[in-house]
Amino acid sequence: MQNQFLDDLPLESDLLTKSLDSAQQRVEEADYDARKYLFDYDEILNKQRNVVYYERRKVLESQSVRDKILAYGEQAILEIVLELQSKVINQNQIILILENLFGTNLTLNLLNKFGTNFDSKELKDYLFQEFWLCYETKVLELEIRQPKIIRSLERTLLLIYSDTAWKEHLQKMSLLRDAVGWRGYGQRNPLFEYKDDAYELFQNRSQITRHLVIYDLIRSSMI
Repeated sequence: MQNQFLDDLPLESDLLTKSLDSAQQRVEEADYDARKYLFDYDEILNKQRNVVYYERRKVLESQSVRDKILAYGEQAILEIVLELQSKVINQNQIILILENLFGTNLTLNLLNKFGTNFDSKELKDYLFQEFWLCYETKVLELEIRQPKIIRSLERTLLLIYSDTAWKEHLQKMSLLRDAVGWRGYGQRNPLFEYKDDAYELFQNRSQITRHLVIYDLIRSSMI
């Protein structure tokens, strides 16, 4: 190409024009792929954000979050029982977890009722009844001291721990996004890997929130 042009003439050549157009097209395609790559990753986090904001808005707008607290307790118990079924934890571990969660001694009650064999459905029903009694006792205790304070406390705990868990989740997602690209060297799709791990992290965030809310609510008191 250098031999075809003089220094004082404009660059006019079909060959040069085609070369520039081709180069520009390749650059634009690369930029598009990069934008689409970022969009796919951002879309996963955006869906999670919408779920968290929706749940938070419902807490703020509701008159009472009692049903949500009870649902948290039932879900936490179900998760523990499922772990027992899958032998992720043993009977001694489940007793320690439940006593820590409910803030009460369940060992003798569990052993007297079920012995050493725990039927999953009966255990779940029994534990939810125990949680309901712990919860109602705490409500009565605080309402006697100051009416309606329990509703404010429940809402505050839900918002605080939801926000804290979400901030920690964002940090984990950022680390995951940086690390997941290396999995491509193992012949795995980084985006699919990111989706799976992001879902698991989001489920863990929800579980941590439930346990912290229940733990603090059962142990709350007025000085």
